[in-house]
Amino acid sequence: SGDSMTYHNKFKFSTKDKDHDNWRRVDCAKTHKDGWWYASCHRSNRNGLYFNGTYTDSPRGLEWNGWSDNAVSLKFTEMKIRPLE
Repeated sequence: SGDSMTYHNKFKFSTKDKDHDNWRRVDCAKTHKDGWWYASCHRSNRNGLYFNGTYTDSPRGLEWNGWSDNAVSLKFTEMKIRPLE
């Protein structure tokens, strides 16, 4: 499935009222309608919207770029987090 999270390392979580991404002209959380650890937007968007099948509104879909291209919205994802050792 590939690594689509390293791109987001060390970024603060952005929401519609707290913009922490790299882009000054674009608020990624507002554009994508979700919260995420946006850099210059994303390589993965686990909080995106589900679209049945392919779609053209790619910035807003539930995506994992290592898995498929930006025009495919994943139906289900699961994130498991553990403490650093």
